Amino acid sequence: MLQRIQSVYLAVAALAIILLFFFPLATYYNELLGNYKFFIYGVTCMDPEPGVHFSLLFTFPLMVLALVSFILTVTTIFLYKKRFLQIRLCAFNLLTILVMIMVIFFFYATRISAMTGIEPSYNYTGMIMPLVALVFLILSHRSIKHDEALVKSSERLR
Repeated sequence: MLQRIQSVYLAVAALAIILLFFFPLATYYNELLGNYKFFIYGVTCMDPEPGVHFSLLFTFPLMVLALVSFILTVTTIFLYKKRFLQIRLCAFNLLTILVMIMVIFFFYATRISAMTGIEPSYNYTGMIMPLVALVFLILSHRSIKHDEALVKSSERLR
């Protein structure tokens, strides 16, 4: 049954993860040192001559975490007949999102800041999306557990 509330929560979480690829997570701007934007798929320099070059493989683990989280979210939507597996996949997806948030803040933001010498200015649209995905994954996890409890209680009555 795709019309359950947890399917809506999971769809919103998947949409938030997809929007991560379109909005910058942070901007690094200094008139003397340069202007950089930190996306989930890479760090781009807005100056004609960048002071620091970032390879495409620099943010590859972060992009893999986002893609794994998106695939888990979409897979969880279509496993509505297997609630116990849905609960486990949702819990693993929660862990994936938490790891992604920690890697963004504790590794990438500080590493880019150290390499460029510029303090980050967090773009709220990009930084809010992992948190939105986390909240909606928590809501879907609770709803799936509630459905499983309802099914178990109805089986006890038979």
